[in-house]
Amino acid sequence: MKICIGIISYLPDDIRLREIRKERLHNVISKCNELFSLPIIIVAQNWGNDVEIEHATVFKYANKLGITEARRKLREIFLDSDYDYLIMLDDDAKLVGTKEDADKYIQQIEDHPGQWGAYKSFLLKLFAISKDIYKQIDFPKGEAEQGDFFEDMYLIMALDKKFKVFKFIFKRTSLNDVSDSSRDPNSTWFRKQFNKHSIGDKTRDMVRRL
Repeated sequence: MKICIGIISYLPDDIRLREIRKERLHNVISKCNELFSLPIIIVAQNWGNDVEIEHATVFKYANKLGITEARRKLREIFLDSDYDYLIMLDDDAKLVGTKEDADKYIQQIEDHPGQWGAYKSFLLKLFAISKDIYKQIDFPKGEAEQGDFFEDMYLIMALDKKFKVFKFIFKRTSLNDVSDSSRDPNSTWFRKQFNKHSIGDKTRDMVRRL
């Protein structure tokens, strides 16, 4: 089974914030290589010559795509590849754990070919999905940044509704992504401009209408 890691990344123009996000990006790539030794695909938005990443295949987009559109691009790239399974992470992931537990995580994917695995409720952090399933579902138009819906919550809930029989839940070990985007003062998009409960309600309503 061929497994890859997919990361969506956006680097803002603000100099201070850009440096913070670049450091996080480098940290997650380094930790992925340390724990998994898997191919990495990056959908890179607004990167410039100030960003150099080794051991990854980078697809650069000069302009900001948005969170959902970046997810859609990653999906397209994955479906057009020869990989069988995609592990999702963001560019500000903070991975912890041992190589032994990372191996156990990968083994669980290999034990569930053609399925999808949830690691955290409603979050695409260490979420894994097979090509067989991902080719049957996509994200609708809309952006969390516009208050439309949460794309991560939508995907997991939609999969739960349409492909629950193919779901497995990872057995948890020391491996984890401990980043907390909901309270991140250095978020690239959320400045408390929206009511997150309202966006969650919109997301649930979209899934109900599937």
